[in-house]
Amino acid sequence: MKKPSNMTNQSQSKETDFHVKPEAELEKDISAEEQKDVAKQTNPQPQPNSSDKPQPKEKKKGWWRRKTIGQKVSFCFSMLFFALAIFLLIYMNDLRAFGAEEAADKIYGKGVANGWIAFGNNVINASESIFATIVIIAICIFLQMIVNFLTRLFGRGRRGETVGALIRSLAKYVFIILAIAIICGFWGVDLQSILAGVGIVTLIVGLGCQTLIQDVIAGLFIVFDDYFAVGDIVIIDGFRGTISDIGLKSTKLQDAGGNIKSINNSSITTVVNLSRMDSIVTANLSAGYNEDPIRVEGILIKALPEIQKKIPAITDTLTYKGISEVGENDISYMVLCHCKEADRFQVTRDLNRELLLLARNNDIELVFQQVTINQPDPVDRPKTTEDQKKISAETIAKMRALPEEPEKEKFDFFRRARDLAVNEAADLNKNLKDDRK
Repeated sequence: MKKPSNMTNQSQSKETDFHVKPEAELEKDISAEEQKDVAKQTNPQPQPNSSDKPQPKEKKKGWWRRKTIGQKVSFCFSMLFFALAIFLLIYMNDLRAFGAEEAADKIYGKGVANGWIAFGNNVINASESIFATIVIIAICIFLQMIVNFLTRLFGRGRRGETVGALIRSLAKYVFIILAIAIICGFWGVDLQSILAGVGIVTLIVGLGCQTLIQDVIAGLFIVFDDYFAVGDIVIIDGFRGTISDIGLKSTKLQDAGGNIKSINNSSITTVVNLSRMDSIVTANLSAGYNEDPIRVEGILIKALPEIQKKIPAITDTLTYKGISEVGENDISYMVLCHCKEADRFQVTRDLNRELLLLARNNDIELVFQQVTINQPDPVDRPKTTEDQKKISAETIAKMRALPEEPEKEKFDFFRRARDLAVNEAADLNKNLKDDRK
C-alpha cells in the first residue's frame, strides 16, 4: 500500500515542477528581449551598402581566347598539316578512285583494288619475317632481363652497383645491335655491304672522336680499378661533392647545395676519396692565461665521455690531445675524434657547442677581443720649465752632432826612407851579434 502513495507524491512533485518552470523561463525570455532592445538602441546596425552586395563572377575565357597570337597561328598551321596528311593517306589508299591507274598498279599491284588489300597481302607474304622479328625482339628483351637480374643479385655494395650499371648498359647496346643485324638478315638486307659501310663510318668517327674514346676508356678504368664509387664523397679539381653518377663519358658530382658538376673521365687526374676511411675532427677550447692549465685539462678530460654520449655520430673515442697552440691572448686545448665524412661538419659544430657550454658551466675564462677607451687628459697640464727645455735641447744637439774626423798625416818620402834604413841597420847588427855567439 505504501508504494502507490510514493508514486502519487512523485507525480505531484513533477506536476508542480512543470507549472513552475515556464514562469522562470518567461522571465528569462522577457529580460533577454529587453537586453536586445537596449543593444539595438545603443548600437544601431549599419544600413546595407550597395558595395557590400556580392559582385557577379567574371566569366572564364574560352580556350581559344586564352591563346596568344603566336599560339593561334601555330595551331592553325598544325591543323592544316593534319588535314593534308589525312587527305594524302586517303589518296594513297585509294588511287584508283582518283583515276591514277598506273600508279595504283605500281604500288598495289595489278588486280588489287585499294591499299588495304595490298597491305594485307604484304602482311601475309611477310608473315615469316614478321614472326621472326617478334621472336628476336622477345629473346633480346628476355636476355636483357636476365642480365639485369643477375647484376642486381650479385652486384651488391657500392662497387657492385657501379659495375652492374655499366654491364647492363653495355648489354643493352650489344643486344640492340645484334637484333638489328639478325632482323635485317630475315628481311633480305645485304649485311656485308652494310658492315663495310659501317666500318668506314666507324673509322671516320674514331678519328673525329678521339676525346670521346679517351673518356670511355678512362671511365672503364675508373670502374674496374675502383678509384671511387657512387655515393663516395670526393674532391676532384678542387670541387668537393658526392658521386651521383659514373658514366662511360663523364662523372657527376653533387655538392651540399645541390649543385651538380659534370667532369669528363679523361680529365680526371687526381682524386681525393674522403669516404674510404673515417675523417678526423678536431676542436679547440681557448682559455685565457689567468686559468691554470692543469685545472682546465682536468675539467676537459673528465667531461669527454659525457660529451661523446651527446654526439652519436662520433665513431671512436673522443680524446684530449694536449695544448695545440700558445697564442698571444689565449691557450688552445685540442680534442680529437673520428666520424663519417658526411657528418664531419655537424660533428665539428656540436663539439664547439659542447666545449663552449663546458667552459661557461665551469667558470673557465674565455678570451675575446676587447676595446679599452681611455679618459681624455685634463686641460691644466703642468707646463715645461726653461731648465727642462735647455737640457732637452743640449742632449738632442749632442745626439745629432756628427763625429769629428781625425787629421790625415802628410806623406814624407825622405822621412819614410830614413826610417827604413834605420830599421835595416838595426836588424843587420842583431844578426852579426847572433853569428859571433
